[in-house]
Amino acid sequence: MFDLRVALSCWIALLVYVTTSLAQPPLGAEPVEQAALPQETFPSGLPSYGYSDMSSMSSLADMSGIDAPRSFVGGAFSETDALSMGLNFNEFPKSYRNGLLITKDRWAVKIGGYVKADLIHDFDPIDSTDFFDPSTIPVGSLDRSNTRFHARQTRMNLDARWLNESGIPLRFMIEGDFYGQGNTFRLRHAYGEYNRWIVGQTWTTFTHRAALPNTLDNVGDVASIGRRQAQLRHTRKWYDDRWSWSTAVENPNVQPDEFLIQNDLGSARNPLPDLVTRIRYTGDRSQIQLAALGRQLAYEPTGQPVRTAPGGGLNGTFFYDIAKRCRTYGGVLWGRGIGSYRDLPDYALVSTNQGRALDSLAWYSGLTHQWTDKWSTNLTVSEGTVSNLSGQSLDSIHRLQYFAVNLIWQPNPYSFAGAEYLWGSRGNYSGDESDANRFMISFGFLLP
Repeated sequence: MFDLRVALSCWIALLVYVTTSLAQPPLGAEPVEQAALPQETFPSGLPSYGYSDMSSMSSLADMSGIDAPRSFVGGAFSETDALSMGLNFNEFPKSYRNGLLITKDRWAVKIGGYVKADLIHDFDPIDSTDFFDPSTIPVGSLDRSNTRFHARQTRMNLDARWLNESGIPLRFMIEGDFYGQGNTFRLRHAYGEYNRWIVGQTWTTFTHRAALPNTLDNVGDVASIGRRQAQLRHTRKWYDDRWSWSTAVENPNVQPDEFLIQNDLGSARNPLPDLVTRIRYTGDRSQIQLAALGRQLAYEPTGQPVRTAPGGGLNGTFFYDIAKRCRTYGGVLWGRGIGSYRDLPDYALVSTNQGRALDSLAWYSGLTHQWTDKWSTNLTVSEGTVSNLSGQSLDSIHRLQYFAVNLIWQPNPYSFAGAEYLWGSRGNYSGDESDANRFMISFGFLLP
């Protein structure tokens, strides 16, 4: 069944490529001249300027220091690069210049976010009713269906940017949703950025945000890294910002196997922060990234000394714009003791008194196509496997599979609606397997 979905994905990708190629001039052709567009202005009347030398800015009138218009390179801030086409739930609002923006002298504050309501119907058993996580499929359970209507993915953010006396831009960003316990506010991002440094909570440096699937579902696939955690990160850019290199120390959050937790055999320990580094190249219509992670795993058996072991992995990701309205993306993740970056265990028992880090391998691939200015589609396929150890229980996760396809309608810049079909499968260490099918409809309103 999963092979059929992969084949269907490839067929749709080929169809989209052919149609977009026929509908658009060759990529090397000269662009058709168009009438000059009026200069973009802020609500306050300030003009929109191009990218310039930030050290020469004396006031917020030259906004390029806090909001570079080049969509791929991003300019002053590391989390504003490689903006995607159309509506995308993985990024901050595309336009900092418009909407609920307050400006005064050297600083500006924007209030952003959206309201999103999801009507979900599950045709098969799955325990994650508010988002689609194949790891929560109860293998071998009796048939059941479920309907759920919620608005927990609704997000609010506050993005403040200003210039110091030397013209160097600073940023302060807070964002949250309502996935906390009992629909309470949950912190997603809370960080500051200044002169190549980030401190606070945001996407882990191991993530490639611009290559994440654009699903209506809040979780996405079973291979990409969508983790956000506290960190101290430094980024350097060179060659006209085409190349960037980031290094960070981040919150470790080691996760032991469920068997150790359920039987209260000890406690996970985090002796050292995770060390993450990545290098990224940005082309005119593509981006490729390779990230490396190193960490120390630790576990304290009840009444015994703490035991440690090394862990680490690689995450290679990319996106490529096949045409102006069509983007393909994907990635491969490999590692030992990095399962917690995908909400899976990092280590498990191999015998009654000895443990070992778990090896894992995962991949994902997808296509986003903007049919018109108002209609878009995303298709994603993904698979992840864990090399189980003899000390794990037979119902431990061995393999996860994922498929999603959607259609999103955005009639105007302030509202959207969409429908999405999702399929997932969970295979256990024992060899038993179950799958789940979901259909969801989403409605939302966007702050400008």
